[in-house]
Formats: sequence, C-alpha cells, structure tokens
Amino acid sequence: MTGSARKASPLHAPLLVLIVACQIALSHAGTPVVIWCSHNESSDHNSPLKTVHPNPLQKLSSEEFEEILSQLVVTNPTIVVAEELCVEDLRNNKMLSTASNGSRLYYLPCVFEPNTSFQKLYSDKQIRTIEDINDDHELNMVLKDTDSSECIALTGKQCRYSQTERIKREATKEDTEFKIKTDQILFYSSKSLSFKAPENPDKNLELPGSKATGSSRKEQNGTLILTINFSNIEDIEELTLDFFFPIKYMGYYTLDKVNYETKGGKNGVLSSKRDICFPYNFSYHCSLQTIFTNGPVRLNITDMQVEVDHKNAVFSDAYDCVGFTSIPIWTGIFVTAILALIMIWALTMILDIRTMDRFDDPKGKTITISSAE
Repeated sequence: MTGSARKASPLHAPLLVLIVACQIALSHAGTPVVIWCSHNESSDHNSPLKTVHPNPLQKLSSEEFEEILSQLVVTNPTIVVAEELCVEDLRNNKMLSTASNGSRLYYLPCVFEPNTSFQKLYSDKQIRTIEDINDDHELNMVLKDTDSSECIALTGKQCRYSQTERIKREATKEDTEFKIKTDQILFYSSKSLSFKAPENPDKNLELPGSKATGSSRKEQNGTLILTINFSNIEDIEELTLDFFFPIKYMGYYTLDKVNYETKGGKNGVLSSKRDICFPYNFSYHCSLQTIFTNGPVRLNITDMQVEVDHKNAVFSDAYDCVGFTSIPIWTGIFVTAILALIMIWALTMILDIRTMDRFDDPKGKTITISSAE
C-alpha cells in the first residue's frame, strides 16, 4: 500500500452490513390476507369469525399472524393462494367484491409469509393456488368449486411491489358500483341506477347502492322477484323497485318488467324494448344501457349483470345481450359480399374474352375477317 492510502475505519463494515440488511427488509413488502364467510352466518353466536381487532397499520410477522389465526374459529376454510398479491389488487376487483358482498370480513393488510402459516395450520387439500388474482376466469373457477357455506381465505406468496416502490397516490373517487346480493339473485351495475320519477320527470335521480337494501322471493308459478328499497332519495325520499324474473320457457329466465312505487303513492310498470332472456346456470350481461320506460318515467341501468339461482355468490359465465350478429359482424359480412361480387364480375369478364381460332398462312390466301366476327 502507498503511504497516501487511507486505512478503512472499523465502523465501515458494520455500517455497510446494516444498510444492506435494511434494503433487503424494505424490498420485501408484506402480503394482505382477507378472510370472509357466508352472509348466512350473521349472528355473533354462530359466526365462524371471532371479534379480533389488531391494529390494521401494524405489520405482522408469521408468528403473530399464527397467534391471531388461532383465535379465529374458522372450520375447514378454503385457502386461495396467489403467486403475487398486493393491496392494490384488492381495489376495484369486481370478482372479489361480488364474492365477499354481504359476508363478514376479516382483513390484514400486511403479513409476512402468511402462506407458510396456512400450510402449518391446514392441510394441503384446503389450499388452492392460482397464478394471477386479476384473472377473473381463474378466480371464478376456484370460487365456483367452493362450498358457499364455508369460509374463504385469500392471500399471496409475495407482493410484486417493494416498500421503496410504493408512492403516494391520489385519493380514489367514491365507489359508484351498485351491487345487491340475496339468497337467490345477484344484481350488479357499474354505476348507480338512474331514475326519472313521475313527480319530476325532467330530473335524473341517482340511486346509489349505499341507500339500497334488497330481498328476493319466489311466487307459486316459479317467478322470482327481486325487491330493492331505496331511502333518503332526493325529491321522492323512498322508492321501491320490483324486478320480475318469470320462466319464459323450460330452461330460460326472462326479465320482462319492473314495478316502481314512491312514497307519494305513485306506482306503475316499466318495460324494456330489449328482450332480456338467459338460460339456467348463466348470468345475463349487457354493456349497453338497459332502459325501462313507461311514458316520462325511466330507469337506466349501466353495464347490468344479473343471475338467478346463483351459486357461491359469484357470477357464472355470462350470456351477453349483444348476440351473434353484432355491428362488426354485419360490417364484415357486408364488405365480404362486396368483394365477392367484384370477384364474380371479374371472373365473368375474363371468361368472356374470345381467343383467335384462325391464323394467317403466309403461303396461302390472306384471311379476311368480317365485322360481324
């Protein structure tokens, strides 16, 4: 060593180790854990979840999570483990929102290695692994195979975001989704319902899900009725909507009318020009505006999806309102027909070309062709 080289301080090595350890600790963010049970288990005495209130801002280690998990009375739960799961994945997830709607929730936003804790406490048969939590089809297949009376625990092996990558975000807008779940019917709209009341037909009244309660019943002829009651609505205060789902013919339900009744005694029947019909074990979905009208009275539903006699509180495969002959399909058929006509006309012209059948002989008489030929 040269004389100008400085000797390393004995504090540099421990300090470097401490910095590396902090970076490793910060680079592994905790994984959220969500546990929910059937809405049928609503009473405190029969509920499979005990009332445990840990600090939601606290990060839990595996040992602390196992201690909390042992305090919960959860028998034979189905554990869904995603390869990657972050808190961001739980926001605006339609499938999870529908599956857990009306259930009693237990949520821990940051747990280190919860998958290991579940493996210690439960058997491998109860653990289901999925690749992507945002793949609605994959998650739907898992939830459909789960008994609706059982509890479901959702977690992940790791989070793709490190602690240093998380940044401040804007406050999310108020959720305007409209969701109703009863024992027999699932009803969803991407926005709050819009209603023009007979008292003031020039004004659209917003019907948010926060002011709605739903129930369903079945008549003797097999018709299912979804009743949605709204309270504290501007101008009309209270509103009741009855959606009728009769059996159109064997194997198919239909939504043929909607009855309304306001607190002021105004009532009537709303109908739609669209034929809303869907088979058993399917949900009906329409991304277009679904409008029920009766004169000036109007009910607008945006991106409606509904299912009768649902299973496991999730929507089954959708029977879409667009059908098999949509505008793009008709456009393709029209363009193909034009190209086919051009091709047929071109082939006809080519086949109509006449070739020479006589040739001039230089040693003989010159060929004379009349104008008729």
